[in-house]
Amino acid sequence: MVKTKIEQNKYLAQCTQCGRWLEVNPRPGITDCYFLNLEADFICCEVKQQARFALEKDYEFFQG
Repeated sequence: MVKTKIEQNKYLAQCTQCGRWLEVNPRPGITDCYFLNLEADFICCEVKQQARFALEKDYEFFQG
C-alpha cells in the first residue's frame, strides 16, 4: 500500500520501491457521505502505482 500525506496543500505519495516522496495530482474517486476520496496514478522505479487520499467532509455549512 502506498503511503500518502498532504503538506502545504500538496498531495504526496511515497514510492513503495525506493521510498521517495512524489507530488501527485489526485482526481475524485468513489465518494460517500462523510469522506471525499481521491486517487492518483503515478510511475516511479518503472512501476505503476496508485495513491489514495481520504478527506473528511466539512458539514458546518449545512448546520445553519
